[in-house]
Amino acid sequence: KLVNDVSSIKATLQSNHTLEYIYINPGEPSDPNQKIQTNIKMATNINVKNLYSTEAAGREKVIQTQLHSETRAELCQLQDVDHSLFNEIDPLHLPEVFALIGRSHGHGELYDALSSSMMILFSTVNVKKCIQQERDHHLAEATEYAAKVAEHRAKAEQLDAKLAAMEEAVEGNERDQDNEQRSNK
Repeated sequence: KLVNDVSSIKATLQSNHTLEYIYINPGEPSDPNQKIQTNIKMATNINVKNLYSTEAAGREKVIQTQLHSETRAELCQLQDVDHSLFNEIDPLHLPEVFALIGRSHGHGELYDALSSSMMILFSTVNVKKCIQQERDHHLAEATEYAAKVAEHRAKAEQLDAKLAAMEEAVEGNERDQDNEQRSNK
């Protein structure tokens, strides 16, 4: 925990970012000390790369350990941490965090992050508001269609009036012709 405390993002950012080397006798490859030494070496390498900026070192440790599922799982097991990282992140910032994961660790890691945080994402959705918005959308569509129906009915009535006027004119012409023919006889 000295060089990379994964109990929270804040703890990682407040870990030691100036220490450049610590050695623990790793023992056998299956020995837990081997895993501890590997993770200490990774953290101190980040410190060395960011020697002049402890802020950059902290940010890099968050990206490399907190936002990488396998590394975080290993560190959580070593440090006895058992809570989700995504519970500490404001849901409104999750899209930015997911983009950072995708850029830094690839699509597989992004998928893992999305899968493990789905319930957090769904808990931020206001279902009542979504239903109200959908209802309002359909009412607006219905109003728009009703206006179009009324417009088309009015146009049809105008055309019916023109047709009726034309038929009356034709009937009137036929009567006039009939009357003219009778008077000519």
